[in-house]
Amino acid sequence: MDKSCAERNWRKLRNGHLIFIGSILTAALLISFPSCAKKNQEVKAENSMPGDFVEISPVQKNHVWYYFTENSFVKSDLPQNSPEVHERPWTESVRIASSGAVPVSQKSDSNEAYALVNRLGMLVFSGQSISLCTDASIFSGVTADSMVFSDESPVFYLYRSAFFNVDYEKSISAAVQKDRPLLVEYDPKAKMLYPLVSYSNLNLSDDQQIAGFFWDGKTWTCSAKKSVDSRVEFTYFTWEPNVPITQLSPALTSSDSFVFKKSSEDQFFSLSQPKSFSSAPSQLKDLVQSIPDEFTFSVVWKSSEGTSPVQYLQQGSGSVPLSANASAGKKYVAAIFSDGTTYIKSSESDEVSAFRLPLLPAGYIYGDFAISGDFLYVAWEQSSFYKTGRSGFLQVNLQSVLSQFD
Repeated sequence: MDKSCAERNWRKLRNGHLIFIGSILTAALLISFPSCAKKNQEVKAENSMPGDFVEISPVQKNHVWYYFTENSFVKSDLPQNSPEVHERPWTESVRIASSGAVPVSQKSDSNEAYALVNRLGMLVFSGQSISLCTDASIFSGVTADSMVFSDESPVFYLYRSAFFNVDYEKSISAAVQKDRPLLVEYDPKAKMLYPLVSYSNLNLSDDQQIAGFFWDGKTWTCSAKKSVDSRVEFTYFTWEPNVPITQLSPALTSSDSFVFKKSSEDQFFSLSQPKSFSSAPSQLKDLVQSIPDEFTFSVVWKSSEGTSPVQYLQQGSGSVPLSANASAGKKYVAAIFSDGTTYIKSSESDEVSAFRLPLLPAGYIYGDFAISGDFLYVAWEQSSFYKTGRSGFLQVNLQSVLSQFD
């Protein structure tokens, strides 16, 4: 099945409500999703929700679109009206790779949330305010991914795609960062980016790349790969710093700063592979309980601790799962599917509200998200197999949207 079709191939959901966020909000008493009758056919809003509808009068604008340029972000009226860009592999594109908010476990008044933008920098969300921290010496020529939190600081990792990144030696990073950074911190107080650990600190050679990691708050379990005689060779290991990760620096770090152990493929994949939805935390189960058992979906869940997310899979009767991101924050627990269907629950209420983000054109999907105060920030991108075209994010005023359920 075509990817764009599969992502709209929702089945009927019980006991829910739906709101289309747009110039006119439409509330639905039942949620259902059409099958795709034609490849890349754009589903019209009025046809996507069979059943009885309640039409709501036009309301104050409650969302703002933004798109990325090569060095910033700009407002737009619609994603498809942003300037066209040359499609690139997702590892080389300016796009939101990972998002998240300061963990609930941090007993602070901070409501800041973040979005890691590949090839660009770190977006900082503080309520309705948005700022961008860039550093060409860190982001140019490499792929940034997988943001976690150490205390209140976002931490992410860098790697090079041996398959797509063919001109790395000409990049700014190759000239400036001779000792390749592996882990990088965004310091919220200094509003700057700092390398924490380099590849050489972990005794990794220049032809090795970290393919993925899982951090449980203490131990980093890593997979590293390199090309050997036209094949890819993987190694697995764990390491633990002797001090908090944000106290490290590549120049001051030695092998005595870490505890290393060999790992295995089985150990790595036992942490990173999808788990049965039956073992998902109750917060997530309660949030999407209206989805029927026969529906196949996959959810990447971020706990309130700021550690690596865990993926859960409900294997229904469908062969292609629809993907979602979900997280537990200080004020809201939310799950957002790639077609924009959103489930959200406030910490002040036991009721789950469901609404749908603005309908995207064929070939566009929603991605990761973060919530700062009462503002939701959701990544969007124009996606074609492994390539990305236009990309950006959507800002939504949650108070305005959720007031429609009162």
